[in-house]
Amino acid sequence: MTDVIGKSGDGSLLRCPNCRRPLIGDYDKGELLCSHCGLVVLDHIQDSSPEWKALDPEEKLKRVRVGAPRTLALHDFGLTTEISQVSRDSGGNSLAPYMRQSLESMRKWQRRIRTSNSQERGLSEVLSRITEFSEALSLPSNTVETAAHIYRTSVKMKFAKSKSIAGMAAASVYLACRQCGVGRTLKEIAKAANIDKGAVAKYYRLILREVKMDYVPPHPVQKYISKLVNLAHIDTKVERLALSLAADMKDSKLSSGKAPAGLAAAYIYISAVMQGYRLPQREIAEVAEVTEVTVRNRCREILDNFTIRQRLKVDKS
Repeated sequence: MTDVIGKSGDGSLLRCPNCRRPLIGDYDKGELLCSHCGLVVLDHIQDSSPEWKALDPEEKLKRVRVGAPRTLALHDFGLTTEISQVSRDSGGNSLAPYMRQSLESMRKWQRRIRTSNSQERGLSEVLSRITEFSEALSLPSNTVETAAHIYRTSVKMKFAKSKSIAGMAAASVYLACRQCGVGRTLKEIAKAANIDKGAVAKYYRLILREVKMDYVPPHPVQKYISKLVNLAHIDTKVERLALSLAADMKDSKLSSGKAPAGLAAAYIYISAVMQGYRLPQREIAEVAEVTEVTVRNRCREILDNFTIRQRLKVDKS
């Protein structure tokens, strides 16, 4: 049973005519009743929920009859109608040549209407770049929305003017990954944007200084450990031990100023040695995109600051 407070047509709370207490709705029984005295005011409530049922999100998306929700990733928030690129009718048949020409003309004018001035065209270009980079990096939807919000904020503050489109888009995506806790390195984002890593870092620092002046936490080491284990196809026993070591050795002095990828590679290498798993430092360094010297230095710092004790199980049989 779903209990909701009953409201009248103007939005005010409905009151019980007997005790003047708020009413609740029982949509399973179709009744509007008082929670205090039990008086049934209405016994035929109109059900406003859809008449269909969906077993999974894909089926729900196919059956829904309304448009997509508002999104910051589109310059018009996704509120305008978009004409499909498929030149077929409702029955799946190809359109006649004159209808195809008319449809292409409508598509052209629809694109012009959606971006009526230079500001909207620029915003549309950058947001499309953000969506393109996010799809190439397989980022979740909340990270795309956060990146779009960051760029919209920079536009409001008049900071994005005369800046590189690709640089601002890539820097917004990287900052969104940092805020949402998604493990993507600066090098990965620069590769997806096809620009230099230093350019992304420069625009990232500019956004931090001028737009987002709050503290942005670094990527958690645990997520990097899982990512590197999946990329290198390492045994899950090594991953579990590495995650346990990272949780037990959580120290600000050890991780301060250190790249999370280097620390994660060191934890994985130490765990592999403890588990008897043959893993060369060169291999894990290539996967983590760091040098072997970095992995050795992080391992030395971990072993100098902590003592690792391993318990052995003895089979008495």
